[in-house]
Amino acid sequence: MSELASFVGKKVHVITTDARFFEGILEGFDKNTNIILSNSIERLIHSTQESDEANEAIPSGVNIMRGNEIVCIGEIDEEVYTKINWETIKGHPLKTTKNSL
Repeated sequence: MSELASFVGKKVHVITTDARFFEGILEGFDKNTNIILSNSIERLIHSTQESDEANEAIPSGVNIMRGNEIVCIGEIDEEVYTKINWETIKGHPLKTTKNSL
C-alpha cells in the first residue's frame, strides 16, 4: 500500500475489472485500495477492428472507485503522455477480469 501513497496528488491511469480505462488525479485511498480520482475522464480506445470509429474521452469529474474493482493503478509519465495521439491510437480489446473473494 505504501507504493500508492507516492501517487497521491499525481495523474494516474486506472484499469478496472470490467476493462474500463480511467485517468485522473489520485486524491486519496484507504487500506482496501478504494480510491478517489478528481478531474477524471474515461478513455474509450477502439480496437483495430473498429478502425473508423473515433476514440472518446468522457469527462467524469470526481470518481470514487472500489478497490475490489481495480486491476491496476499507474502513475502517468507526462513526457510520454504528451506524445500520445489519443484520438488515433488503437489497441486490442481488454478482457474483463473477476476478483475471487
